[in-house]
Amino acid sequence: MKIVILILLLFTGGSVIKAQRHYKRISALEGSYGTNIFGKADNMANISFSKYIDRTSYWKAGLNYFEKSFDYSVNTEATQPLGIMPVMQNQQREETARNWFVNGSYNRTIASNLKSIYWNIGIGCFLGTEYTRHPSKEYQFIVGPEIGTEIELFILPKLAFTVGIKEMWSPLSVKNWNTVWNAGLKILLYK
Repeated sequence: MKIVILILLLFTGGSVIKAQRHYKRISALEGSYGTNIFGKADNMANISFSKYIDRTSYWKAGLNYFEKSFDYSVNTEATQPLGIMPVMQNQQREETARNWFVNGSYNRTIASNLKSIYWNIGIGCFLGTEYTRHPSKEYQFIVGPEIGTEIELFILPKLAFTVGIKEMWSPLSVKNWNTVWNAGLKILLYK
């Protein structure tokens, strides 16, 4: 009986080691989609490239698109009977800012079963441009830090399903704080 248990442990231990997905110097390509958590559910899309430093840490850089809904006020003239001066009224309108930005982050695995599930945290920064139209077209430079967490669930040896949440802050944007969630696929690029 002890020999059977020992053999099973050897086979099980070997499969866990072989199933390790985070290898040193391995690259990955990731695509994800998400929305804003608080306020209106605005769209966010991302394409990222990552490179593992070692089994527990990696760098990630990506191109992102993010929409931000915001309200602004516009002065309009109210119609009055003939001969009376027009009255200016303040009206609230809703607009969507469209952000294009690049981001980079350092990520570290904080928990894993070393087989198929990895929980990572990351810290990074982003910079890009924000396009608004209230009432005229305007481009604004945006920059700021980001912090987030992500879970990777490997469904195939080189393919993982990812789910994450991220907080971004940009003092130059129409909305300073943005908390977004995203889900996507990660493909490891090795033979």
